[in-house]
Amino acid sequence: MAICARGVTVDGQVMLVIDPAAPDLSTCPYVVMSGAEVANSLFSFTAADGGLLSGAIVGCWAAAFAIRSLISVIKGSTQE
Repeated sequence: MAICARGVTVDGQVMLVIDPAAPDLSTCPYVVMSGAEVANSLFSFTAADGGLLSGAIVGCWAAAFAIRSLISVIKGSTQE
């Protein structure tokens, strides 16, 4: 369960203080999530998942570059 926290400055350092009385999380400056909520996030990738995702992105860029190059070869050079 997410809880509300507020930042308090002590000796020049900011510390988070839990505010259990906050009725609405949208008004909180900081929201602290539990481990279970973070584990179920859409962006919780393992290293292998991140590698697959970055490989797919690079593959799409390479395919787009190849298609663009092929189109320019088919059209021919417009510069003289």
